[in-house]
Amino acid sequence: MKAVLCTNRRSLYENLFSFLKNEVDSFEVLPIRDELLEKIYLINPDIIIFDLYEKGNKKWKFITKLTSAPSLREIPLIVILPRKNKSFIKKICEYEIFDYLIEKILKCDLITKIHRAQKISEINKELKQLLTKDPLTGAYNRSFLMERIREEITWSFTYREPLSIALIDIDYFKKINDSYGHLTGDRILKEFVSLVTESLPNSFILGRYGGEEFFILMPNTGEKDALMICDELRIKVSKNQFHTHSGGKITLTISIGITTFNGENLVTMDELIQKADMALYRAKESGRNCVIFYPF
Repeated sequence: MKAVLCTNRRSLYENLFSFLKNEVDSFEVLPIRDELLEKIYLINPDIIIFDLYEKGNKKWKFITKLTSAPSLREIPLIVILPRKNKSFIKKICEYEIFDYLIEKILKCDLITKIHRAQKISEINKELKQLLTKDPLTGAYNRSFLMERIREEITWSFTYREPLSIALIDIDYFKKINDSYGHLTGDRILKEFVSLVTESLPNSFILGRYGGEEFFILMPNTGEKDALMICDELRIKVSKNQFHTHSGGKITLTISIGITTFNGENLVTMDELIQKADMALYRAKESGRNCVIFYPF
């Protein structure tokens, strides 16, 4: 389990670290500054502890984002209150906050709430998998993917954060089905999804768009990083050996089309997908096994 503490108080960090060093796999502290959300995206923790001791309203802006951002809102959030105060309690009830602690913090109280958050998170993940995953490959299904793209576009426009999407096509996949049969095709799709999933940051979403086409949704990711990540993925796929149903091994390549929305003007989901599709078409026209970016 990865835990993140958001605070500017060293004393709080030292206290909680002594409580949790043997309870979690990793425990990091992040100062409450403008770049806080970007760092949380990179870490992609299993639980977030946020210190509300800071003065002013800036802290509530962070709470708003942590509880509403499509890529962060499912992470259990525990806030630390400086004192038991009706106005504080009333305020946090306005948000989807998992739980709260009041100073002075007891070790048993903290650990109990973290363990409860972990159990609930695991149950939610299992339910979500049943409702949102493609039964063959384990990638997210198309309906979930479309809903999430709409949410990410709105979020990107509201907060002017970059959003990149990539459309992936497995090159000459029909030949694989024709040569080795559909059982091999299914097996390769499963292995492909497993390889891609373990290669991408946890905050990215891999969805099956249809057949051998897949989407990667990349929140808070600009053009440069999207190109780098996708080209590294392309190379990794080309070097991997996939298995046929009879036990043989084959290699394959992928073509990737990318576009980036920077939140400047509100666009529709169809417009965003069309740009990625145009980029993918150019990748195929360029000989396949490449990554092409199409500007928005």
